[in-house]
Amino acid sequence: MTHEEILQAAARNQFVLFCGIELKQDTDGSYYTTVNLEEHHHNTYGITHGGLLYTMADTTAGNNARRFADRPVTLDSSFHFIKNTSTGILTAKAEMVQTGRQVMVIRVRITSDTGVKLAEGDFTYFNAAR
Repeated sequence: MTHEEILQAAARNQFVLFCGIELKQDTDGSYYTTVNLEEHHHNTYGITHGGLLYTMADTTAGNNARRFADRPVTLDSSFHFIKNTSTGILTAKAEMVQTGRQVMVIRVRITSDTGVKLAEGDFTYFNAAR
């Protein structure tokens, strides 16, 4: 997909928009996401809800998969919660591990604005357009 098509697809994702997750493009052409934590992002313990972290990671991986596939769908993931925070700006960045014709593996790491690694995981995508 082109950059414009990726941005258009992201703009249609109502759940991601509801979560306040923003899609951005890095200087190398890859995509990353950020979210400015607010109270509605907290769980009952007053820290970031794990679902927000996972959604950020899946969104980041999926948009990077779109660089290589027209219709990527998540096949599998392995996600690890490492630390947590309740304030600041979180960033999720992706690393392409494998970019085959039909299957892609993408590693995502989420960090706080102080550089602390909060979560990371591997996502496997299938190009359903083939």
